[in-house]
Amino acid sequence: MAETIIIPEMLQALKSVHQSNANDIHIRYDKEADVMYVNIGTPIPADDSELGDDDILYRYAAGKIIGLTITHFSKR
Repeated sequence: MAETIIIPEMLQALKSVHQSNANDIHIRYDKEADVMYVNIGTPIPADDSELGDDDILYRYAAGKIIGLTITHFSKR
């Protein structure tokens, strides 16, 4: 059975992506682990990372943010 996709909510989220001014964003959600992975630009290995006070893992390469790992996504 196909999952239900709620179009109005998805469009609102995509508007936020548009407002970020990022040219290339890759988003993947692991429902079983409840983790959202966001890559800014083509996914590449990070050379540094930092766990923020918000429990989001910020990933960096050459001093620039390249991605986020957001745990417990459905509870945020």
